Amino acid sequence: MSLSDLLWNWSYYATLPCKPNSKLPATRQGFKDAKLGQDVTTLSNRGYNVALALSMSGLIALDLDYHCENATPEKDLQKLEQELGVKLPKTLTQSTASGNGKHLIYSAKGIINPIGRIGNFCDVKYNGYIMITPSVINGRQYQIIDGIDENGNFLIAELPKAWLDYINKDTDFNQQLTQKSEFTSIEPKVYSDINIDKLFDNCKFLQYCRDNADRLSEPEWFSMISILAQIKDSDELIHKLSEPYPKYNYEETQKKIVNARKFGHSQSCQYLSENYSDICKNCTNSNNKGA
Repeated sequence: MSLSDLLWNWSYYATLPCKPNSKLPATRQGFKDAKLGQDVTTLSNRGYNVALALSMSGLIALDLDYHCENATPEKDLQKLEQELGVKLPKTLTQSTASGNGKHLIYSAKGIINPIGRIGNFCDVKYNGYIMITPSVINGRQYQIIDGIDENGNFLIAELPKAWLDYINKDTDFNQQLTQKSEFTSIEPKVYSDINIDKLFDNCKFLQYCRDNADRLSEPEWFSMISILAQIKDSDELIHKLSEPYPKYNYEETQKKIVNARKFGHSQSCQYLSENYSDICKNCTNSNNKGA
């Protein structure tokens, strides 16, 4: 399976371009400008490195650092597994550009206020970002080395409760969990006064997605969902429009809906017209950059 076949998975999460051969964001507000549904392959072909905004994506990463010759992050984790009585589950894992480091990427479900480090050589990354494949630093590429199924889908595991109890700073985990909504139950900002027919009549992009649902690219499909997910009770409509898509399945589509609603806003008219110029070129709204 080629690298390009795997990179579509990143469109499910919030990513941002970074400067070439660098970890510095190429956006005005850094990782706060991360967006769902971006085409990582296109960003890479334009010369950018790419980063993953973790908390915005509902993810957390264990960053195993081997910069010091005496570093023992994997041994430290193994020791903690013994102490907690639970092994870390297999999950999406990538090697870093250093050649020795690793990112273990997990679901952030249950994470409230994580610690910053495990032992001396493992950072817990959450309120920030990590670099992702195919980024390159000094000629070395970040590479996915584990956590992919036979169809090329990322496998992102949830952390066991014992690990959540350890990683969350506050000890009374169960009490605080009831006080904070989990990622899957976040209430979206939805609009109930939208005329669906009029929305489609006025948007060339939505018309294109409706009429070409069986051959949409992954970013086009997600962009459609990002728009419609902001409308109250739109799940059934989204699934109906998505069914002709060759890779459609209910769970993945629902996951896209949840991710889109987490941000509380759709991709803008400006974003659509800039990224899908051929589709939007004859749309009367394409010049409305503030939409």
